[in-house]
Amino acid sequence: MKKFSRRRGLITTELSGYEVELLSSLINQLVELVSDGEPEKYASDAGPDNFSELVRELEVDPDQPEEPSDPVLKRLFPNAYPHDAAAASDFRRFTERGLRGKKITDAMTVLRRLAETEQGEHPLRIPAEETEAWLRTLTSVRLAVATRLNIADAEAADALSDLPDDDPRSFMVSVYDWLGFAEETLISAL
Repeated sequence: MKKFSRRRGLITTELSGYEVELLSSLINQLVELVSDGEPEKYASDAGPDNFSELVRELEVDPDQPEEPSDPVLKRLFPNAYPHDAAAASDFRRFTERGLRGKKITDAMTVLRRLAETEQGEHPLRIPAEETEAWLRTLTSVRLAVATRLNIADAEAADALSDLPDDDPRSFMVSVYDWLGFAEETLISAL
């Protein structure tokens, strides 16, 4: 991957076919995880299918926050009120569906642009109005990778940077670093 740069109002870079495939795979996995395998259910312009589904969602017991069990989802949708179960549940009930929908919509925007490269045959071109969707998606994917690697701070990331090549985590550490490079150069190109 080359650094992102700005040309004629577009943010551009060149990706290899492998990089397009890798990033697309990671984003598709994120969509699958965030949507519980049903991305259409969380489409940003679609609400619950019917009134009874909306009522069911609102009747969740506010004293029992529905925190996700997956550590990645906990990191992507943290508990807003860790010391107040009722407030945490209310916050989750009224915001999580929209947050999930936004992540999925952003991810689909990124996937469309990646597909336009035809597996890296053409440069990646991102219109200015889509850069925030790209940044949010790259951040979400990087947070997911960091969580799976147990990276919670810079010290943990530094400790993993010295892994031997035969350690199974070393590939994902390189992906984590690569995503950081992509985010950093995208921000610099703005």
